[in-house]
Amino acid sequence: MQPGERAAVIVNPRSAHGRTARKWPVIQRAIESTLDNVTFFHTERRYHATKLVQQALWQGFTRIISVGGDGTHFEVTNGFFEGASPINPDAVMAILPYGTGSDLARTLHIPRGLKALPYLASDHTVAADVGRITYTDLNGLEGMSYFLNTCHIGVGGEIVDRVNRNTKAYGGFMSYFWHTIMALISYKDKYMKIRIDDIEIEQTVKELIIAKGQYDGGGMHVAPYARLDNGLFDIYIISPVSLRFAFFNLHRLYRGRLNDLPEIVQYFRGKEVSVESPEIVKINTDGEMPGILPSTVQVIPGAIKVVTGWNGLSD
Repeated sequence: MQPGERAAVIVNPRSAHGRTARKWPVIQRAIESTLDNVTFFHTERRYHATKLVQQALWQGFTRIISVGGDGTHFEVTNGFFEGASPINPDAVMAILPYGTGSDLARTLHIPRGLKALPYLASDHTVAADVGRITYTDLNGLEGMSYFLNTCHIGVGGEIVDRVNRNTKAYGGFMSYFWHTIMALISYKDKYMKIRIDDIEIEQTVKELIIAKGQYDGGGMHVAPYARLDNGLFDIYIISPVSLRFAFFNLHRLYRGRLNDLPEIVQYFRGKEVSVESPEIVKINTDGEMPGILPSTVQVIPGAIKVVTGWNGLSD
C-alpha cells in the first residue's frame, strides 16, 4: 500500500450466514491495526456494494477491500465500472474472504478470514482480466455485469438459483453439493446456439462453463488451466448425460478433471462467447443469477488490479 493511499472497506454484514456481523467488532479492530487511512462502508441491500464502490472511487479512494463472500466480491468487481468504462484503472482490489464459498479466494491463493489480513495492504497484484456479460435481466431488460471468476449457463444457473433461494447454513460445499444433486435430477437440458470467436456450435447442452478463475461452487475445481491474466476464457461445453453417469463422474468436476471426459466435454479457449436458445436458460455469474439468455461474454484484458497471494497466475 503506497503512502497516502486511501482504502475503502466494503463490508457485507450478512455474509457467512450472518457471522460477519456477529464478529464485526473483532474484524474491524484487526483491519484498523493493519491499515492506515481506512474508511468502512456497510452494505444494506443487494447490489449496494456496487454503488458504494463507485462512490468511493469517485471520491478518490484508490484501494477497495471487499469483506464478504463471492457474492460480495462480485458486486465489488462491478463497482469498478460505470457502464462499459472503468472508473479508475489504477485502483486496487483486495479481499478479506468471509463467505460460504470463498472460491475467488482459492483462485487468488488468499486465505480465509483474518488470516488474509497481511494481504490487504499488499502491492503484490495481478492485472486481472474480467468477463463482461450482457443478458436479459429478471425484468426483461438488457443487463450487463462483470465477473472475475466464472460464468455458468445451463444447469449451473439453475443450481445457483436454488442455492440463493435456500439456506447456506451448512456451508458453501454442502449447499452447492446438495442443490447440484437436486438440479441434476430435475433439470431439462437446453438446445443452444454457441459462438466462440469464429467457431459455431449448435447442440443440446447440459452446461456451458466460461471461466477466468479456477474454482466455484464452494470448492469445485472447474477450470484448472484458467488464468486471470492471459486474455482468454477457458470454455467447457458439457453434453447431455444420464443421471447415473453424472452422479458417478461428479467427483471429476470437484477435482479439475473434466478433460478426462472428451466424449461429453468439449474444451476451448477464446475471447468472446455468444449464446442463445429458444428456451429459458438461467445464467450464473460468480454465484449470482442476474438473468437469462441470450448472452454475449467478452474478455476485458487487465481490467482490475487485484491483490494475489501467488506468483504463478500466468502461463
